[in-house]
Amino acid sequence: MTATTPTRVVLRQAERVHRSPVPTLAAAVLAFGATAVLLTGTTGAVQTAVVLTALLVVPGTAVVRPLRLTEPIGRAALVVVTSAAVDTVVALAMVWTGHWTPVPAAGLVLVVSGWATLAHGIVAARSTDRVSLRRAVGAAWAARREGTVVRLAVGGGVLVAGVATWAVGTAQTTTGVLGEWGLLTAVTPTWWVGAGAVLAVTVVALVDRRFPAALRVAAAAVLVVVVYGTANLTAAEPRPPWVFKHVAVTAYIQQHGAVDPAIDIYNRWPGFFAVSAFLGSATSTADALAPVRFVEVAFALVDAALVLGIASTLGLRGRWAVTAAVVFSAANWVGQDYYSPQAFAFALFLAVVLVVLTALRRSPNALGRAIVGVASRLLRARRDPIVPTAGVAAAGSRGGTATVTAVVLVVLLQAVISASHQLTPYVLVAAFVPLVAVGVVRPWWTAVPVTVAPLLYLLPNLDYVQEKFGLVTGFDPLSNATAATTSIAIPSLATTLQSRGVLVLTALVAIVALVGVVRMVRAGHGHRALLVLWLAASPAVLVLGQSYGGEGRLRVVLFSAPFLAIAAVHAVHGRRVRLGATAALVVVTTVLFVTTTFQAEQSNRTPAGEVAAARWLDTRFTGDDTLTTVGSFPAIVGADYPAYLERWGQVQSLEDLTEWYPRGMSPTDLDESLADRAHGGVAWLVFSDTERAEVVERGTATGPEVDALERATARQGTLRYDRDGVRVYEVARGA
Repeated sequence: MTATTPTRVVLRQAERVHRSPVPTLAAAVLAFGATAVLLTGTTGAVQTAVVLTALLVVPGTAVVRPLRLTEPIGRAALVVVTSAAVDTVVALAMVWTGHWTPVPAAGLVLVVSGWATLAHGIVAARSTDRVSLRRAVGAAWAARREGTVVRLAVGGGVLVAGVATWAVGTAQTTTGVLGEWGLLTAVTPTWWVGAGAVLAVTVVALVDRRFPAALRVAAAAVLVVVVYGTANLTAAEPRPPWVFKHVAVTAYIQQHGAVDPAIDIYNRWPGFFAVSAFLGSATSTADALAPVRFVEVAFALVDAALVLGIASTLGLRGRWAVTAAVVFSAANWVGQDYYSPQAFAFALFLAVVLVVLTALRRSPNALGRAIVGVASRLLRARRDPIVPTAGVAAAGSRGGTATVTAVVLVVLLQAVISASHQLTPYVLVAAFVPLVAVGVVRPWWTAVPVTVAPLLYLLPNLDYVQEKFGLVTGFDPLSNATAATTSIAIPSLATTLQSRGVLVLTALVAIVALVGVVRMVRAGHGHRALLVLWLAASPAVLVLGQSYGGEGRLRVVLFSAPFLAIAAVHAVHGRRVRLGATAALVVVTTVLFVTTTFQAEQSNRTPAGEVAAARWLDTRFTGDDTLTTVGSFPAIVGADYPAYLERWGQVQSLEDLTEWYPRGMSPTDLDESLADRAHGGVAWLVFSDTERAEVVERGTATGPEVDALERATARQGTLRYDRDGVRVYEVARGA
């Protein structure tokens, strides 16, 4: 029937949240134990694990506890992200003041947060309800009768076997140069068998409601590790190639204990690098490159857990919330989970959304109800709109302490985002402010600090951004959204299929998501539907005035993916035929993700020989030198990276230079280029077998041209480094 004017409904009193004191008491013990480790000066793997775990768990536990979140997976992820935000504030205070004392600072953070969690634990121990032994035994007996034990044994066994097979297949996969099909042809059949088994268990766990919940979550987590971790585990060095610049900035902060805004934009938005340097120094991890290959999997797991929590607040429960997290992980093909500020800021963004929807969500005002009423009538809803859901009821039962805590946490997270990444805070503003306007988020004044924080941070950096990058490139959203990326793709059948595959993946999830939105509205959940729809659409603000080198549309896909996935699961939520649709959605999106991301892996690899050569050169390069490479050599890799950025044209590749020589570059042309770029120091030239093959395949230069350039360089210079197919020549040059 046609929906009538929305009416308020009486909400049931939220059930009491049973809280165990064990997590907070364990966090307190961990905090004091890690502090003792810091005081004794112990080093090694145990020290690193204990201190790192404490810094990523204890501060967040102390802050998040008053929110009384009921969904455990999302709550755990929020604890980790909040801990990282608190650590970032401490790290920024040190680098901005120039007082770099990471170990004492870590001890202070752990002591303060440890006492706070201890207090929470004592209060919980006094007030918590005890679960009787009879109740626990009864639950276990009921599970046995429903066949849960059988599913646990069979599903767990297949999952373990799949993981073992995948691990063997990953170990057998080559770490060398990949062809045009990337990892698709490099991984062994053993890998495909293991990954297929993990996917099969995950799909069965999602469609079978009697599957053990813990094993369902474990299978989904393992699937994320399989699809995101394979590339990192089979690569000789961290990936992608541009990650080394981020490592260099972190190493610079570790070495100098401060930032220099004159160097680059990373030193102006240093949040991510500061906290990375802080955690590395506090855990005695001197090499900033060491943990990088594991970061992508960590971000993928945290993001999926946060999406699971968000899905729970938006009406999905149990296996359906897990399904939303799995679909999101498969739809997130953009590849922004690596060691980078944008990956860090995206996790913080998801954390803000989770806090807002669980603790600050309220009944919409008259404007919000009117919008929902119009949508319900247009889509011919079968029932009147149901005003608010669990988020509102729970918010009302939490009281003032939870609201104040949520507001403080939202402002804290937005401040850290603003100091870490240039774009993400404005996506949050675009998503947040309209929800305040329609009354879904309260108190309304929370929008003021959320909006002002990034603007205040941008103000002293505005001239720099405008000069170096341009604040806007034109208010033409269509042009900005369709602009080609600045990277050069190798034209081939494989790259063509890959580019079409990611379009199919995004289009599939978006179409199913629209079905989910319509289904929610027609079922009377118009408020929830329009909330999800707005959160999915608001990232389009990124392409209003900038194309960001063609990457603007990729960021739109990234920020929309969580909410498209949640809406898509609402489309298949149910039984019978919809269970088959759920299985098909998970399988198809996962297969598309694997095939498209694995094919593109060829451009994400950096040979170990080139990284070793870059480290060797980093200790010898000065601010007056120049560097000429054949291809994408990882020049900026260490703490001395500012030396590469002091003069014009210090680092250039043949791809840069051939723009001036469209008919090909001769040894004479190279000599003229070196003379034009001379600043009084040494001219370094790097030739490598891998880069030679790269430029030949791209059509930048022919093999004989590159060989002629190297022979000319060898005649007038000195070979200083020759190892693993990489040769570094030194050519003396005057200013």
